[in-house]
Amino acid sequence: MRSIQARLSIAETAARNAGEVLADFYTRRGSIDIEMKGPNDFVSVADRQAELCILNTIAEHFPNDRFIGEETGVSGTPDGEFQWCIDPLDGTTNFLKGAHNWCVSIGLLLAGHPVAGVVYDPVRQEMFEGGVGLGARCNGMALRVSGEADPARSTIGIGHVSRIPVGVFCGDTASLLGAGFSFRQVGAGALMLAYVAAGRIDAYFERHMWPWDAVAGLALIGSAGGRFLPYIGSEVGKGGMVLAANEALMRKAMAVLHVE
Repeated sequence: MRSIQARLSIAETAARNAGEVLADFYTRRGSIDIEMKGPNDFVSVADRQAELCILNTIAEHFPNDRFIGEETGVSGTPDGEFQWCIDPLDGTTNFLKGAHNWCVSIGLLLAGHPVAGVVYDPVRQEMFEGGVGLGARCNGMALRVSGEADPARSTIGIGHVSRIPVGVFCGDTASLLGAGFSFRQVGAGALMLAYVAAGRIDAYFERHMWPWDAVAGLALIGSAGGRFLPYIGSEVGKGGMVLAANEALMRKAMAVLHVE
């Protein structure tokens, strides 16, 4: 556990450092060069510089770990026991348009399982952090997932990416709304997972999330007493489905979505 705790502490430092880089770019975002990776999928120099900041900070302390960054790909020790999953800027579109819902996401895998995570919101200066056996906190305040078990009294975040056919997304959304859930979306999946850990929303569902978007938030949810579908295991590069909530609400959402 101490090795996880030590890594979590450095991840917090790395997230704050990256947040400072991003905050500077945010004030002059109108002059940033932007590239398009796919439909409504953007990357900028801000993403790349923030990711390098995170990598340099963590690698200085844990050079034998493996790193999976959204922008820089795989680096570090190929067979490293610990694997970092890094999204330097989740919610890039929000960031570039001047909306406030964006964050830094740094997750840690051990044997393919999410064991620690940091999600940092520089705009609101909220640091969500937690790990296995360590609990979860936001700015030092303990977090706990919502205890709501009734879909008709629950909010659920639903994410969509172009990898999932529109018809599938619409069908999932119709099923969840038909079961009584109320829908929320802020345009940054990692931030919404942190909100599940904090009990600000009751659940989150997305048919496919990359590990750099999902691992930190899932670790937070697990540390805050929540449950999530088994995620990726050894298939780190493929990403996978994310559904997270408290135990009772999770079972009901799984039945609605016909997932196991």
